[in-house]
Amino acid sequence: MVRGTAVGAALVLMAGVGTASAPAGASGQERTSLSLEEAIRIAKDGNPAFLSATNDLDRAKWQVRESYGQFLPSVTAGGGAQYEYAGVQRFGIFSSADIAAGTTDYLLSSYFLSVNWSIDGNTFFQAKSARANQGAAEARNAADEFALEATVTLQYLAALRARDAVEVAERQVARWEQNFALIGARVDAGAALSTEGKQSEVDLGRARVALLRAENLYRTEIARLMEQLGTDLGARLELASDFAVFEPGWDRRELIETAMSGHPGLRAALASEASASAQVNRARASYFPTVSASAVWSGFTRQVGNPDYVVQQAQSSVDRQRLSCQFDNALLAHLQDLPGLAVDDCSRYVLTEPMRQQVLATNATFPFDFTRQPLSLRLNVSFPIFEGFTKQRNIARAQADRRDATYARRAEELRLRATVTQSYDDLATAYRALRIQERNLEVASEQLELARRRYTLGAAPFLELLDAEDSMAQSERDHLAAVYDFHAAIWSLEAAVGRRLRPDAELLEDDGVRNPR
Repeated sequence: MVRGTAVGAALVLMAGVGTASAPAGASGQERTSLSLEEAIRIAKDGNPAFLSATNDLDRAKWQVRESYGQFLPSVTAGGGAQYEYAGVQRFGIFSSADIAAGTTDYLLSSYFLSVNWSIDGNTFFQAKSARANQGAAEARNAADEFALEATVTLQYLAALRARDAVEVAERQVARWEQNFALIGARVDAGAALSTEGKQSEVDLGRARVALLRAENLYRTEIARLMEQLGTDLGARLELASDFAVFEPGWDRRELIETAMSGHPGLRAALASEASASAQVNRARASYFPTVSASAVWSGFTRQVGNPDYVVQQAQSSVDRQRLSCQFDNALLAHLQDLPGLAVDDCSRYVLTEPMRQQVLATNATFPFDFTRQPLSLRLNVSFPIFEGFTKQRNIARAQADRRDATYARRAEELRLRATVTQSYDDLATAYRALRIQERNLEVASEQLELARRRYTLGAAPFLELLDAEDSMAQSERDHLAAVYDFHAAIWSLEAAVGRRLRPDAELLEDDGVRNPR
């Protein structure tokens, strides 16, 4: 038997689940229904461990993009500005005062654009390795998703089992209340000993204690289910899914073949093996040469902060030209016999106002009137010769990882074969045991009814009623355990095969259908 339990209005918003009114005695509190499929969907959106594992998939996707980006050149652009106050500047062991250089403040700005491109063997094999890693991450994510479904399903079954155990305990309490009333009436009539009434009161108290423990276990299993869902809900939860008992008719060999061809865990092992093989090729690529090229564009501008300093420098330059002209003329005066030489007009070496304005305009370059520097191009080719056996060690390590991945894949295949075989046998055993427990429950119910009638008529002793009641209680517990052992065996077999096996018609919603008791 399986029915429903409680969650909260927040879950309705998260999962789109319907809300039903609570039955009488629930103090008007609403119950939120939760089916197994809804629980699995919520867990995929809220389970912290599963969400943490999915981060690897995003990282693997960006590694693939990055590997293809290695074929493209890297581009770097930059610029800056600088201001320096006037003062004595140092040039090695000399200063500007030593070389009679004037000092002033100045503004400096510059830019550069650098394009670099490099390619080697690792660039080619890195893309293939990244794709293999992405495939492995996707396979692991699928395996984690399947494992989460199995975990949530088993915990959902545990909550259902605990809830039905509460119902079994409630029925036992109700029967002992009837027995207590029956025995009390016989004691009052003098048809039974007072010790029988005391014993029935003790048994009623034990049944009530068992009910309290069953209710506590049910609340614990619900809390564990919420832990798997990744939610913290304070409302009452109604478990809506029900699972019917049916005779399994699957073939063992077909189940093993299905597991070998599509189990998420095995696919993850195969993807890890492929990724390890790609890492071997990537390690071997270290023997390939490296080709790199670069191009740099740059420019600068420098502006003196004191305009008078620029004018003074221009005036000094003109004065030096005039003095040089006068010196040359004086020298020519003593060398008049040299043909082709004429005296220069030194009066033209004067700093005129247009020249002064041009000097000031030429200085006004900050911050964007750049002077372009020559383009710089570079091409390098390098061949690895010897690196202290580092490449050999990396290759050996990659090959060892590949062998480990192969062994892990083979171990997973062997594990799946053994697990499918064991789960198949466990399911067959659980089904036969369930049918036996169903018959035991019917016989125990008939025996209890007969013993109660005989005791009411005074034709049976008190011990016969106690034995019949104990037999009924044990049969109910054994039947409940057999029912959920059967369901757990099915889900264990599905976990071993790697996909759902139970027909959709066998997974019932809360429509009034219950497992046989």
